[in-house]
Amino acid sequence: MKHWSPAVKAFLGIFILFEVVGWFFVGSTERLNQLLLINGANNAFVDIVFQGLTSIAEVVLPILLLVYLIRFQKAYALPYVYSYALSTGLIQILKHFVFSEALRPLAYFASSGLKWHLVEGLPIHSYNSMPSGHTGAAFFMFFWVAVLLRRRHWGLFAGLIAVGVAYSRVYLFQHFPVDTLVGAAIGVSSSALFYSIHYAKSSSK
Repeated sequence: MKHWSPAVKAFLGIFILFEVVGWFFVGSTERLNQLLLINGANNAFVDIVFQGLTSIAEVVLPILLLVYLIRFQKAYALPYVYSYALSTGLIQILKHFVFSEALRPLAYFASSGLKWHLVEGLPIHSYNSMPSGHTGAAFFMFFWVAVLLRRRHWGLFAGLIAVGVAYSRVYLFQHFPVDTLVGAAIGVSSSALFYSIHYAKSSSK
């Protein structure tokens, strides 16, 4: 890890903390109570904030970052593309072939009779809950943001934004917490792998 900048180390610190706290939460709290706690703490302003956060991980911003890399940081463009492809590919395989019957929260709790907070006009899916693609994309992308910005405080900021995206997926009733934990692990692992390969090749030249 000597070649990783303070920003990347800070980002990884946030990721590890997210995973440790998240798995403790998942392991110690029933699914129903997980969603009651997160989805229940809602208001109109937070609805807007989390819709904005969740949109960060959609395809536009990752593509814009790729365009930036091609224009200004070409050395990182291919590792970025490879990590994006690996992260997205693994998540989609898991979603559609391994956990294709995994219900999303609204379908999972359909017979509970509980009234959940749903943002008006936001489509809610029923299947392919595991893992969270938005969370995987956020952690993949913000790993590379930390690589580019280098300073520790930017790494912390990038990590917190990625965690915010993960939280938004549960708040918006699109995923369970465990889905976001797995998605985050895939996103970070894919990026760390290809960043390390890139650095090893650069060092050998």
